This record gives sequence, structure tokens and C-alpha cells, in this order.
Amino acid sequence: MNDPYRIEARRPEPARKPWALRALLWTVLVVAVAINVVANTIGGGGLFVGLGSGLVAVACVVSLIVHHVRSGRP
Repeated sequence: MNDPYRIEARRPEPARKPWALRALLWTVLVVAVAINVVANTIGGGGLFVGLGSGLVAVACVVSLIVHHVRSGRP
């Protein structure tokens, strides 16, 4: 028989951890930094490649920071 005065605490379902997005962002960041280092070391025509990969790296860093803040992880 159901007790109408009984309070059952239901725990919310844990959110699925989006580890795949974080792993992808870290992988793209490492590749972009490596391309940037190589392009700037070689020089001569690597300006646009270095600039592009630098912008991708900055975008990855910003995305990782936003993802960290929104997830509420300590």
C-alpha cells in the first residue's frame, strides 16, 4: 500500500559526460599547435598556414574553457 505521507528522494539521472567533445578539442589543439610551430619555424610562405592554425588553436582553447565553465566541474 502506498503511503501518501512518505517522501521519496529521487536522485536525478547523471548527465552523460561529453568526453568525446573534450577529447576532440584537445586533439585538434595539439595538431594546430604542432602545425603552427612547424609553419613558423620553416618560415617563407608559412605565414598564412601559421596564422590559420594559430586561430584554430585559440578557438580550441576558448571552446575548452567554455566547456569547462558550463559543465561546472571543479
